[in-house]
Amino acid sequence: MTKLGQMIWDDAIEKGREEGEKIGEKQASDRYSRLILLLSKENKNDLIVKIASDPEYREALYKQYGI
Repeated sequence: MTKLGQMIWDDAIEKGREEGEKIGEKQASDRYSRLILLLSKENKNDLIVKIASDPEYREALYKQYGI
């Protein structure tokens, strides 16, 4: 592969990686928001504070609520 070809390839790979990260961040944000809304609807505001500080507990609630 030529140097120009390699540069174009590398640029495409980097752009794909960045786009994938953006999609992943959006999905994580949406998931977090859904959990907060569900807890708020159930008047479990104390759990909202807990999921903000305890990632393991947050993951457990994601599973519990099927998120």
